[in-house]
Amino acid sequence: MSASGIMTMKSLRAAAVACVCFFLAVPPAFAVVDDAHSAALEGAMEQVKDGFKLRQEYWKGTLKAGEQKLVKHQLFKGNQVWFWLGTSTEAEVKLEIEVYDAKGNKVSAEKRSGSDFAAVHVDPKKTGTYLVVFKITGKTKDDIDWALVYGWK
Repeated sequence: MSASGIMTMKSLRAAAVACVCFFLAVPPAFAVVDDAHSAALEGAMEQVKDGFKLRQEYWKGTLKAGEQKLVKHQLFKGNQVWFWLGTSTEAEVKLEIEVYDAKGNKVSAEKRSGSDFAAVHVDPKKTGTYLVVFKITGKTKDDIDWALVYGWK
């Protein structure tokens, strides 16, 4: 082989080693579906068709049956707001959701629910911090995934 042929083989070998190192160093990307988030979004479809805009941001986590969670959120006078709580559990559970003002007064106006979501509508009378309180009850001992989505109009 000529000197240029040897350089080509060395370059090819170096490129192959670099590729192998790259694929070993970079973890594969997997798409993950958040079923609790999907359930909350599916619960929101009717209100979205009615003109409500969904925020991309959302809260998520796990609860044991019977545990309660509180999320603080700023609401603005003049905006109607819906909160949708979704779960991915296949166990039979009940989802409960309420919204309270800073003084602890319930301000929830309308509620909706399905097999894997519960929703509450709020029309705040003044701008301020509000508390979204939810609970998932049932007989399951497993952790229950949840996601909380909101939208406004």
